Amino acid sequence: MSVIFKTKLKAAKAAVAEKSFDYAYDLCHDLLELDEANYNVHILLGVACQNLGKWDEGERVYKKAAEMPKANMLVWQGLCALYEASKATDKYEKALEDLRDRYLADGMKEKAWEMMFKLVSLAEESNDARKLINMLRQLTDEGPLHCLIDPSMETDPAPPSLQALLERLYNTENELDNNTIEKEINKRRTRIDAGPIATVRKTVKEEVWCRSGVLDTLKQLISLNSEQEEVLDQKLHFEELYFYALLERIPILDDIQAKSAMVDEMRAVSWDLVSQGKCAGAFEHLIEAADCDDSENTLSQLAESYMRSFPEARLVPFVQTWMAVNQGTCATDTLDLARDNAKLHLESVFACVQLVQAASFCKEYQLVIDTGIASRTTAKIYYETFGQNLWRSQHIIDMEVADAYMAIGSAYAGDAEYLYRKCLETEPGDIRTILGLGLSLCALNSYGESHQLLEKALEADPQSHLALGGLGYVATKEGHLQDAVGYLQRAIDINPDYAAHHASLGNAYWQMGDRWQQDKQFAYTSWIKAARIDPKISDVFSGLGKWYQQFGSDDERAQKCFRKALDLDITNSDAGKILAEMYLREGMDDMCEELLDQVTEARQNQKWAWQFLGFLRLRQENFEEAIIAFRSALGLDREDCLCWEGLCEAYMGIGRLNTAIRVSQKIVELDPSRVSGHWLYARACLMTGDLKLSLSHLEQAAECVEKCDRKDSSGVQVCSIWDQPLTIAKAECLLAFAEKWSMEGLSARMAEASGQALHTMQQYLSQQVDKKYPVYLTWNLVYAACAWGIKSRCILDSHPELVSVEDIRTLIKTGNELAEGLELPGFLAETLETGTRGWAQAKCVENNYEYDALLFELTVKAAQLRIQSATSAALASMAWVDLGKLYFERQAEMSVVPLQPSNSDADDDTEAQLIDESLLEAAARCALAGIQLDPDCVSAYNLQGVVASFSRGGDRHQQAALAQHAFIMASRRSPGSPVPWANLGYLYMHHGDIELANKAFYKAQTVDPEFTPGWIGQAIIAETLGSAECVELFETCLLSSAVPKAAAYYGYARQVWKHAIENNQATSGHSSSRSEMSAKQQNRLVFAIYAAHRYVERTGDSSGAPGSHLLGLLLEQNQEYENAVAAYEAAYKRVISSGMHDKARIWIALTHLGRAQCSAERYSDAVETYEQADALLSGEDTGDMQSSLGPEVKKQVFYFTLGYSLSLFFADRLEESLDRFEQALVQSESIPSVRPPVAVMLAQVLWALGTDEHRAIGRQHLLEVIGEHTDYLPGLSSLFAMGVLQGDDELVGAAYAELKMVRNGSDGNITVAKLESYLAAARGDALGGRRALAKAVHRSPDDGSLWLLLAEFEALCGRQDAAIRGSRAALELFRLAMRGHFSWNRKPSRGQANSASLDMARSALVVESQALMTSQGQSDGQKTMGLARSAAKRAVMYQPWSQDARKCLLETTF
Repeated sequence: MSVIFKTKLKAAKAAVAEKSFDYAYDLCHDLLELDEANYNVHILLGVACQNLGKWDEGERVYKKAAEMPKANMLVWQGLCALYEASKATDKYEKALEDLRDRYLADGMKEKAWEMMFKLVSLAEESNDARKLINMLRQLTDEGPLHCLIDPSMETDPAPPSLQALLERLYNTENELDNNTIEKEINKRRTRIDAGPIATVRKTVKEEVWCRSGVLDTLKQLISLNSEQEEVLDQKLHFEELYFYALLERIPILDDIQAKSAMVDEMRAVSWDLVSQGKCAGAFEHLIEAADCDDSENTLSQLAESYMRSFPEARLVPFVQTWMAVNQGTCATDTLDLARDNAKLHLESVFACVQLVQAASFCKEYQLVIDTGIASRTTAKIYYETFGQNLWRSQHIIDMEVADAYMAIGSAYAGDAEYLYRKCLETEPGDIRTILGLGLSLCALNSYGESHQLLEKALEADPQSHLALGGLGYVATKEGHLQDAVGYLQRAIDINPDYAAHHASLGNAYWQMGDRWQQDKQFAYTSWIKAARIDPKISDVFSGLGKWYQQFGSDDERAQKCFRKALDLDITNSDAGKILAEMYLREGMDDMCEELLDQVTEARQNQKWAWQFLGFLRLRQENFEEAIIAFRSALGLDREDCLCWEGLCEAYMGIGRLNTAIRVSQKIVELDPSRVSGHWLYARACLMTGDLKLSLSHLEQAAECVEKCDRKDSSGVQVCSIWDQPLTIAKAECLLAFAEKWSMEGLSARMAEASGQALHTMQQYLSQQVDKKYPVYLTWNLVYAACAWGIKSRCILDSHPELVSVEDIRTLIKTGNELAEGLELPGFLAETLETGTRGWAQAKCVENNYEYDALLFELTVKAAQLRIQSATSAALASMAWVDLGKLYFERQAEMSVVPLQPSNSDADDDTEAQLIDESLLEAAARCALAGIQLDPDCVSAYNLQGVVASFSRGGDRHQQAALAQHAFIMASRRSPGSPVPWANLGYLYMHHGDIELANKAFYKAQTVDPEFTPGWIGQAIIAETLGSAECVELFETCLLSSAVPKAAAYYGYARQVWKHAIENNQATSGHSSSRSEMSAKQQNRLVFAIYAAHRYVERTGDSSGAPGSHLLGLLLEQNQEYENAVAAYEAAYKRVISSGMHDKARIWIALTHLGRAQCSAERYSDAVETYEQADALLSGEDTGDMQSSLGPEVKKQVFYFTLGYSLSLFFADRLEESLDRFEQALVQSESIPSVRPPVAVMLAQVLWALGTDEHRAIGRQHLLEVIGEHTDYLPGLSSLFAMGVLQGDDELVGAAYAELKMVRNGSDGNITVAKLESYLAAARGDALGGRRALAKAVHRSPDDGSLWLLLAEFEALCGRQDAAIRGSRAALELFRLAMRGHFSWNRKPSRGQANSASLDMARSALVVESQALMTSQGQSDGQKTMGLARSAAKRAVMYQPWSQDARKCLLETTF
């Protein structure tokens, strides 16, 4: 080492000492350049770096020095100082650990302790409990650091004692465990899949405690203090902590062996603690584990020491109870002491045992049962926790609970039997258990086994009064009453103070009957003795109640006895049933309800109480509560059909009909022969609308009644009571069928259903010889059946077999016989006389007269009987209203509805009016009677208002005021009904007050938006005001109502007809072309035809046959001429059969019929019809008839003449046709718009006559027409045709020139094209004809009718392929039009309208089919024929009435 190096090294040391760390730092670097491996320089440089804050460099320097051979403690001390100064805690701790270990290795324990103390301090400062525990564990465990715990070392601070370290370790670790458990539970419980909180808590504790060293630390503390007797209290303290730590950990262990070992260890610690009188928990654990076994006096010693050491501990009251029970001194105060702490039975089996025994001793049987049931869970938890089966304690509890079951009543005998058998498995020879089992079996009617067991008990103890009493009880149940009396008297001789024997003896006497019941010295006296000995036996007071009720004639005392019996035993079903029946019989429903509520609240298994409560709730119409009651009863007995029936009725009461059906199915499954099951099934199906199934089950119920042979004491069949309800239900079902068929418009089926209902009621009434049946209900059904029959009587002329005349006559006879025995009030007699007088004046349909008259008579008779037999004013009022409706509706049917509106306000004194006034008077009397009987009857006020508004007699304004008053009264009494408001609307509208009518209809719609008459009223108002919305309103009435009113059908059909006529007149001036209508109008036309059909079917049409006439007009518009003929024929028959002899109506009917026959090409029939009409028109009273036709008589006569002319023309009666056409031409002078077509038709007739003169005259007529109407296409076309036929080129040229001038319209374009093609064809120029049609198509390519003309021409020329292409082009335009490719929001063009014609589509399909058939030889014949057939089928689908389409289809088929 050089001098320079030494000098600098010395200077460096001095600089460090003087804290000149910068200078020292530089010197050390200089020295390292001279000697980089010098250890001292590295140490000095490390110190300089530490003080200058150069931590990384200082760390490198120290670590390099530590690797040098001369390294000593300085380098580690320097590192520690460096890390401490730089606050590198982890490195500092590691350096301290290394330095500590080096000190220990060198034997320097004091220095090592100093380092260890610093480490412990660091752990404390960082609040790292886990690190502190590890430090403390290193000191306390037997290891290299354990030697540092040496109190002899003189250090500052001095090392603590081992006990102090262990206590600190226990506290730290115990606190850490508790905090960790709490944090983990709070964190995990919020997870989605956390599971129950108990599971989370168990899992967390198991995870934490398996890593914990608390138990080991406590063991060390116990062991440390066991070596010195002077610290015994400390040892016991740590043992107590150890006991509770084990008590916490044992329940979470799943390993059986580990659990068993821990339990053994806890028991050992417990005995150690108990021996020193410490730890109440240890005492309680050992008392519990003793399992009530005091054979070695261990339990007694534990109990005494426990009470002495811990007088306030939780089990002390139960230990006191145990001692009292063992000494036989248990009293009520002891039971109260245990009861006050009864919540502990949830934690302690021992507490359960003592509470059960005390309660049994004091006869608190319900407490015994409740505690015993709860103890099973407690015992199960104890077994799962400690692995010990406390069978002895459970045996005691089971025996006491079984005895309690037997004590509270035989209803629990099954539970008692189960427990006795369970106890016998534990102790097979126990006499008490055998006796208890025998008694329980006796209560369960298992008398054989019961008798054997009791005999066995008696053999074991001949003086056992319990065995004798049990045998007596068994003999009573088996009917061996004399033996029973013997057994019981022997038992009483042995123990005369045992009340149960006296009670059983009283029961035996009661069953013996006669004097044993009635004489007080037997049953009565036995029960009295039992009550005196023990007033807590329920059966005793039940028996006394029966005696007072039957022989004591003291219902009040009987009720008190039954009430007392139930107070003692709420499950006493005998007392409960009798008392409930007494309450119901006396009308004390509230008392009965209170009783049943008490029974069901006290015991949920009392089926009889739930059943009684269910039917009581049904009677109160509290269906929800009834359902709960019946379901509770069925939960106890699923086979009880009576409860199922009550449940079914309750479900029907709340409208849960599908559930009711399932319940009724269950009844039928349980007992297929049960009539009530089928009856309920049928009722439920009827309410859901499944009428077929309902009727089926009613028939099955009737079969069950026939098969039933059970009779009551008087010899009457039990099931005969079902005759009435089954008949009524069947009639109701058939009437529901009638209503259904009415809604669907099936009149024949409706008539059949009403006929079957009448037949059912006739059969039923014929069997009621004694007339003991509900008159009102029965004849109400007859009335309803007649009402449906009257509505369907229009079908009876063609189907007379649907309603039996004999049934009607028999019912009328039966009604007359019944009415003779009933009082007939004078007002009713006068009303019936008035109605009969009005009916006698009516002329009914000839074929229907017998049915109509008889049905009307029977309906009146049924209403009369309802009035006479009504049991309340409300029922009588409704019967009066129904009778009034019958009179009013019949009057309305007989009214004549004019075809033209009348401007006359005068009332004609006609026969029709006489009928109206007679029937209306009867209807008014009925309404008045209904109001007098029931001033709140809304229907009566409505009827009064309708009758008054309809009446034409008396002061018109007075009648209107009466009607208004009646409707207002109805609206006040029923604010939620739309009917009075709608009636008011019709009244106001009838009197011309449109504004008030509109308000009234709006109010009706506000009250009920689905009320159809309100919408109809609005539609009629719109129609009156000429609003275009009336059609939409009528359509809304039809589409929004399940059963639209007839007025809606008629109004809609009439409006569609009016709009169709207006459309035709606006477009072409005639009403024969359906193609003029848009697609929307065509759809409405079809719907209007349906509406008119429904109107006629539902109303039968009135005398003027307006429905049939309107139907015919609509069918004509739709070109269904044959159907139109049928409609007009029906109208004609209706007018003729009305008997009103209105020639104007007959003439109009014939005119319509003739026109339809002519359109249907039935020319001979048309001529015959017109001849009949002409005879009426030319009769003597022609003037009167024509005046009744109205102001447009000339127009009607003109159209009649024109139709007559056409019929004659097509019937080849040309001369007569010419005369009529000339007459029509004269008549057309007053109607200028129709003169041109008449002239053209007259010219055609003249031409058809064939003479030159006639043809010249015809030509002259046409020229005159053209002169006046130069643009009239039919006239020009006719002239053109005449020129072609006569070869007059000049005429042809002139006509053609005029035609070309008016061809701008679609009609002109078609006409010219057609004529050009005909002219070319006539000249043999097929190409010219085709060119003319092609030009027309080019001008209007969207007109399908032009394409159809082209296709027809091509087919005529033999060009089938071209014809097929043309027809398909026409069909494509039709599809585009019908699928909405044209807008229907605005008026379509003529071409578009032509393309949307079904007639055009049908013609195109016929052309295509015929062209395909003609061309089949040129290609695949089978395929082509199939295409032709398909086209023909579609043509028939478009217009089923088309003869051309059907003919074409036949040609493709054969």
